[in-house]
Amino acid sequence: MQAAATLPKYRTRWTDRQLLALPKNGYKHETLDGTLLMSPGAANHGWVSIRIASLLLAHTERHALGKVFDSSTGFRLSPSTLLSPDVSFVSVARLPEVLVNPDKFLQGAPDLAVEVLSPSDRPKVLEAKLVKYFAHGTRLVWLIDWKKQEVTLHTADLHRKLIGLNAVLTGGAVLPKFKCRLGDIFGRV
Repeated sequence: MQAAATLPKYRTRWTDRQLLALPKNGYKHETLDGTLLMSPGAANHGWVSIRIASLLLAHTERHALGKVFDSSTGFRLSPSTLLSPDVSFVSVARLPEVLVNPDKFLQGAPDLAVEVLSPSDRPKVLEAKLVKYFAHGTRLVWLIDWKKQEVTLHTADLHRKLIGLNAVLTGGAVLPKFKCRLGDIFGRV
């Protein structure tokens, strides 16, 4: 098997089998329009991701809203695009549509995609991901910047930035009744 540094970066399509056969080397593998993206996360990235996942999991289970997934879960949006947000949520109503086979990638976009920003994230790639998410049915994206301790909420037609540890993050229509202070996410980053 090839090392990550020698893997081809571009193909017109990566099959599920090819992606699943990539080395388990600590890199998160995604494809965006055929380009292979690989990026391990730093400690604070993982810590913030697990905090938001914990808050979402507790809320969604308490209200039976759907399923929360971690960054190892791939969402096949098209033959050339497979994204795996750091945290994601799929509603009960959409689970039968996207969870076709639990042993395979989900077929479609999550209702909520959470991307925790890393220093290696490039603005053009993030923008391209947002476009893909919304084009395939995502209703809400949270971009979480743990260094600045802020969250930017995106919908298909607008974005709003929340700044400060006392600002309140809500799930809107995607996650009814979900509320948390940014301090609950960032804690002692």
